[in-house]
Amino acid sequence: MQSNTTRSILYLCKYYLCIGLTTIIAQSDGKFSGDIQETGLYYHKIHLDWKPPDKDYDLHTLDIRELRFTFSDIRVTHIDKNILETANVTFSGPNLSMKGLKFQSNVRSSNWITEEKIKRLKRRESIPKQSIELIAGATDLFILDHDTLPSDINELVINKYISMDVPPLNDYTWTYSLQLPVQIVSRPTHLNLVPNRNAIIYDWDSRSFQIDPLNDSLYNSPLVDWKYVFEINEITQLFTSDMNLEIKPDTLDFDLMMKRGQFKISGCSFSAMPNDILEDRSRISLPDMTLETKDIALSGMIDEIPTIHRGHGNFRVRNFEVKIPEDLKQEPEIQSMLEVMGIWNNSIMVRLLEFELNMLNQFTGDIKFKFHTPFIKITCIGDFSIRQNSENPDIYLHNTVIKIHPISLGIRKWIKNWEQKNGRRLTREGATIVLRMEGPLEQPLIQGY
Repeated sequence: MQSNTTRSILYLCKYYLCIGLTTIIAQSDGKFSGDIQETGLYYHKIHLDWKPPDKDYDLHTLDIRELRFTFSDIRVTHIDKNILETANVTFSGPNLSMKGLKFQSNVRSSNWITEEKIKRLKRRESIPKQSIELIAGATDLFILDHDTLPSDINELVINKYISMDVPPLNDYTWTYSLQLPVQIVSRPTHLNLVPNRNAIIYDWDSRSFQIDPLNDSLYNSPLVDWKYVFEINEITQLFTSDMNLEIKPDTLDFDLMMKRGQFKISGCSFSAMPNDILEDRSRISLPDMTLETKDIALSGMIDEIPTIHRGHGNFRVRNFEVKIPEDLKQEPEIQSMLEVMGIWNNSIMVRLLEFELNMLNQFTGDIKFKFHTPFIKITCIGDFSIRQNSENPDIYLHNTVIKIHPISLGIRKWIKNWEQKNGRRLTREGATIVLRMEGPLEQPLIQGY
């Protein structure tokens, strides 16, 4: 039998255990909540000037009519459950609004149009100059072997000092002639982009190329007073989000629900004009660019890449235009490219560029892509699957169809020439090229190619 002392001890333990359990069960959770209707930054009529040191002709100015950066409708709730804390944050933002931005730079510097022309000129002359140097070296060997000058190029070919079947001599846009002991001459053929250009002459005595007066003027062009202007009529950004945080001693988990969002740029343009010469002005115009999102759900830990569970996004650009300066348009490669696209006014326009992504869940989704110009139309519609297991997720395409509709005559001829050159025939539905893609995004299997 238990002694009275033992019974007393057991009774006291039971009494204090009941009191402790009652206290724990009755303990209430800690809770905090708060609201902020609106917070942020606001600026009106910003103007900044900057003149760099030791630059007498350079001046940079920035003007912004209005700038707002705000968060609104912020609601915070925090609950402390002993070893587990949860927080919920609902907010609209970050909301950005900027109106009337203009950045102008007046700079005296080299003429980048001329530098581009020089770069293209060097590229065009690289093949004939390499060929002439090869011919000159072969001629030196011929003189050592035969103690006489070769009479023409054919004599070097017959005696196997050079081969016209290997680069650079197998380029048929140039011909070569020996006029020794005076010079070696290279002339463009009718296949050359510039068939009427001056010949390239190699002086035999000085072992150097003669200077072309027209080309020499490019290398000695003076500095130019440039006026660069970057303008944006308006930028707006609106987001509404709902975020839940779960705080543990060693981790911070979160769930983010972006209910809706929009980022929009209106009236964006950039221009560069040398010496106030209007026809040499370059201009890039972007009247309308929009990024819209809806019902994007993310989850994960703060220090890791989140998992996307679902969401919809749409990126759209309308009437994007690039205007090429008149002086650069005269370059043979650019002129040829514009002729292929059927462009005669120095202006390349993209009427619509649109990319739409719809994630149905964290594993699958569908995509749509549109690219519309006056010279070609491209559309792409398909499905995809994704493995979100690393910084570089694995993406696989399924049932993806690409339709290419060439509009300009030059593009149609270029595609036909490509098919003949490569011995391929692209699958078509009427005048539209149809390609089907399957497999990993990095190296898909293309059917109809």
